[in-house]
Amino acid sequence: MPNEKNKQIVKNLKEKLQKAKSITFADYTGLSAGDANDLRSKIKESNGETLVAKNTLMKVAIEESENKELQEAKNDLEGQIMTVFSYEDAIAPIKALFDFLEDKDFLNIKGAVIEGVYNTKEKVQQIKDIPSKEELLSKLVGSLNSPISGLVSVTSGVQRKFVQVLHSLSEKKEA
Repeated sequence: MPNEKNKQIVKNLKEKLQKAKSITFADYTGLSAGDANDLRSKIKESNGETLVAKNTLMKVAIEESENKELQEAKNDLEGQIMTVFSYEDAIAPIKALFDFLEDKDFLNIKGAVIEGVYNTKEKVQQIKDIPSKEELLSKLVGSLNSPISGLVSVTSGVQRKFVQVLHSLSEKKEA
């Protein structure tokens, strides 16, 4: 029979699984305490959260969850697994995780559930190349702004020419 502490941990895990926009599982075998702290801070900067829980408790939380895609992720829970939760931007913590991995070879991404869809390691590596929400919004604003700025330069060009013509006429009358 499970004790109260484990029941509370499973309850908290279920809440996190339900709230998260993305859940990434990574094998952290060989990760030093200093590197783990660096990784946690990078993930936190990208509005994510890292969590290490017993695999059996995570499996119980997944089984009790309503998300069917999470059931596929249970196979990823073997070995020393770190879970990265994202509650705002689904991709930003995954990018932070891969940025951290650039010069490290001991952290291994197992898979991820992103926006309710299970993704294998290969798919997660492709997804990390998607531009962030802020980048996409800035590109959209730039493309929306470009016709407006073109219109402004065209209309100001007409006014500028008119003023130049008036100036040259006034100079001719003076001369």
